[in-house]
Amino acid sequence: MGDLANFLLPNEPTCIVACSAAEARLWRSTSRFGEWQYLTCMSNPSATAREASFSSDRQGRSFDSFGAGRHAMSQAKSGHEQELQQFARQVAKYLNRSIANADFAHIVLIAAPRFLGCLRIELSDAARRALVLEESKNLTDLDDDAIKKYFE
Repeated sequence: MGDLANFLLPNEPTCIVACSAAEARLWRSTSRFGEWQYLTCMSNPSATAREASFSSDRQGRSFDSFGAGRHAMSQAKSGHEQELQQFARQVAKYLNRSIANADFAHIVLIAAPRFLGCLRIELSDAARRALVLEESKNLTDLDDDAIKKYFE
């Protein structure tokens, strides 16, 4: 959608989002070179949990429809996948509501590649139209000042 190296923030209220499966930090900018107002930070502590912690016991067993065979039943989605989708839904809900309330006119979305795909699915049509930059990059390990330097 865009190129972060050659991007200038709009001179209208814009939400800048840096997120991954573990964390999402959001700021509001009202002008291209103005100060950013910190909005919120959302965290997903289960993003670093082991897969075994999502299930209480081993997979169930099932008999074949004919014959004497038995096999393990598998889950459609892993626990990590479900937690990732739930966190993407939480971040998207905030963005969707803020766009609907006209809290800002544009969204700059910088997210870890895998999380970006999950987040896209959850964004409303209005929020997708508000996207002015979408970058597949994980910046959540950086501090706030380092993230802001990407836009200078």
